[in-house]
Amino acid sequence: MIVLCVTGSVAASESIKLAREFKRQGIDVKCFMSEAACDIIHPNSMEFATGREVVTKLTGDIEHVKYSKEDLILVAPATANTISKFAHKIADNPISTLLITAYGHNTPILFVPSMHDSMFKAIGENIEKIKDEGSATFINPKRAEGKAKFPNKDDIVLESLRCINLNKK
Repeated sequence: MIVLCVTGSVAASESIKLAREFKRQGIDVKCFMSEAACDIIHPNSMEFATGREVVTKLTGDIEHVKYSKEDLILVAPATANTISKFAHKIADNPISTLLITAYGHNTPILFVPSMHDSMFKAIGENIEKIKDEGSATFINPKRAEGKAKFPNKDDIVLESLRCINLNKK
């Protein structure tokens, strides 16, 4: 199973298509959404795309532990805020708490940065910190129009499958 974490980038709308593509490939998807992502797309859209209830807050069901040992944690889109919180191991929402718990279990984490180009440049040190500690992988965004844009969904699917297969060896 892939846990798809959707954060508050305009690219969140692309996550619906991404989740549907995983489903077409026969991959089960569970979605976590940040509060900011819920301002962009409604959780019902992701529930439709995944066929599963969406996690938007932590409850007594300890979702961050229950889903921290899956095949892959995919953060798509990944905002500067989420990447920076993970770099400094800050857990203050369902997604950042899930990421830190997954890190503790050595679960593969894949980030798909999507933001304004100046923000992408500003968090370069945080991305390098994460890469250096080996705690996650990144897909390079498409750079155009002064933005670090969401890459093609097929590229994300292929990289996700690669991460899953590497972890199973």
